[in-house]
Amino acid sequence: MKRLFIGIPIESPKSVQQVEVWKKDPQLNQNVINWTPPGNWHITLFFLGSTEDSAVAVLQQLIDESFINIHAYQTELRGVGVFPNTNNPKVLWLGLEDLQPLMLAYSKLGELLQQNGFSFDQKPLKPHLTIARVKRADNPLAFQSLLAKHQEKVFDQVNMNKVVLFESITTPAGPIYKPLFQKQLI
Repeated sequence: MKRLFIGIPIESPKSVQQVEVWKKDPQLNQNVINWTPPGNWHITLFFLGSTEDSAVAVLQQLIDESFINIHAYQTELRGVGVFPNTNNPKVLWLGLEDLQPLMLAYSKLGELLQQNGFSFDQKPLKPHLTIARVKRADNPLAFQSLLAKHQEKVFDQVNMNKVVLFESITTPAGPIYKPLFQKQLI
């Protein structure tokens, strides 16, 4: 069994620089925060969880079929937010401006996954880039201040140029996301 998800890797040197500034912020550091390593940054399309090893080939085919004629494009990382709310922040994220060029392929892949017996979280897609997980919010006002200051800020232009089937490997040092298949967009 492998713990799998389908996502889009995100590379953003400008956002990495911004996160480094936040890591040094004395107000934010009153909270217990686990920052996501930039090499793990991605937009999750479908979280599949524990999946039989034999399903990897089928998943590759479904991803390939769904994204066959989809073009690569650029979009913005814009704004910062938290889930579920500023009084109880658990996830700190950057917003993704536009997933629209991928939505038909995303819907098609969702239908194909269901038709082939894969189960996944049915919540509506809320495109976001998780940059940190909040273990303990001792100073929730720091998050409110961060959001107020950066809610509409454009952090960077990012390339949406591939869809990846990832294996999530849990380690004591944090998860490792191993690409099992990459579909380059045209």
